[in-house]
Amino acid sequence: MDTVKPFLSIDDQIKLLKKRKLTINDDQYEKAKEFLLNNNYYRISGYSLTLRQNDTFFESASLETLIQIYEADRRMRHIMLSVIEAVEVRIKSMIAYFHSEKYGPLGYLDINNFCCTNNGKIDLPIIENYLYIARKADNQKNAMTESELFLKHHKENKNDILPFWVYVEVLTISDASKLYTILDEELRKTIALHLGFTSNNRHKIVENLLHCITILRNICAHGGRLYNRLFTRKPWLSKKEKNLLRVENGHKVYDKLFSYILVLKSITLPQDFKLVVEHITQIKEQYPLVDFKHYGFPENWQEIL
Repeated sequence: MDTVKPFLSIDDQIKLLKKRKLTINDDQYEKAKEFLLNNNYYRISGYSLTLRQNDTFFESASLETLIQIYEADRRMRHIMLSVIEAVEVRIKSMIAYFHSEKYGPLGYLDINNFCCTNNGKIDLPIIENYLYIARKADNQKNAMTESELFLKHHKENKNDILPFWVYVEVLTISDASKLYTILDEELRKTIALHLGFTSNNRHKIVENLLHCITILRNICAHGGRLYNRLFTRKPWLSKKEKNLLRVENGHKVYDKLFSYILVLKSITLPQDFKLVVEHITQIKEQYPLVDFKHYGFPENWQEIL
């Protein structure tokens, strides 16, 4: 069993990085100290993987490159969260609208108004999803009541009964994703159609996309690294989108951020996604030492997006 590595002071961490051939100029010493103190050596090491082989940095690797990668990734997370917020609002709005249109404003309180059977048999995973969302939303509602005027209003004036279009406001994108999967097939297909998908299996496509977006959201919300990350969930992409992917060693790159950005593009309103492209372009210009191939971006990404 490996022993726990000893504590290293910031000065010793810098010595170790220099010993491993990372270029840190003498006039960058204070900058290096501040960077390491504020961002955690172990966390930073994940961003250096593309700059070294094992524990030895490549000759071109420098402190400035490492900082640019780290800062660009932080900006990228913020951009992803911003567009995911727009997707979340859009999905929750459609779920509430079309379900309420079919089953009424309180129809969501009846589990029979969801797809709780599979060929006439009770589908326990769907029921468990329904109950999970209901419990979580109720806890969220109770926690938010004093700070959210719309919840306080319904508690004081409406006997704490929320129509579906109010209820969805306490749900997260993860909840909305789960909720979409337990809608009846007709509703799922209707929503998918309004999102721009027309194939017969469009409801299954949207399920996959929402799952991928939830994964991305959770990584970003918890400060996870996007740079050089390999995503384990393969997103559904159209044939046209697959042809746009970066090719490495004869294989298309499905498991990096760019494929998830294509997912966001497919389900986001054009005016919202235009801002994403503008912000990514700004990152590319502001951090020229960052190689976007480690996000899975092809050379012509600006033409594609």
